[in-house]
Amino acid sequence: MTNKKFRPRKLLVLEKGSQIKAYVHPTRITILRILASKKKTVSNVAKELGVHPANITHHFKLLEKVGLIRLVERRDIGKNIEKYYRSVARYFVVSFDKPGKSSKKALALSILRNDLSTAISTVRRDDQREIITLIKIARILPRDVKPLQKRIMKLIKEFTQYDSVKGTAYTMNISVYPNETQNVGHEEIIIDE
Repeated sequence: MTNKKFRPRKLLVLEKGSQIKAYVHPTRITILRILASKKKTVSNVAKELGVHPANITHHFKLLEKVGLIRLVERRDIGKNIEKYYRSVARYFVVSFDKPGKSSKKALALSILRNDLSTAISTVRRDDQREIITLIKIARILPRDVKPLQKRIMKLIKEFTQYDSVKGTAYTMNISVYPNETQNVGHEEIIIDE
């Protein structure tokens, strides 16, 4: 059943694992943002994202399955039926049934993994955009983590000052997380084009 007058609630706190997992994907977050302001079809959203509708249909199915978007209208346009969707909320906040640092850490790394997976799937051989990659391992004392975090936040703030509507969209992922082994040197991987 559709509801043409459906209005998203202001905020939805995500506590179910299935909803959190569906939400923490860059493309799905963007789809939810688009559908928060206006009802749109898969084709409308695909056009806005600059992709073919087939590339995002599975995202719509998953978001609808877990209850983050809702079918609000069907329009019979002759050969086809247009389906219009809305986000169920304007804003989402991720929470946990049993708050714990390990689940929050896993969520943060999952978001990073999903973002990188999306970037990998969109890179083409003829892509002229720059990619800067550096992976460096260092052993950090607990007392030095907060000062490092402050310096990273300053760098991110500086990065966002370059934002221009005429520019190419770039994502900055900076992550500091425990390595699986303590017996490492100061290895690094640098990929420079």
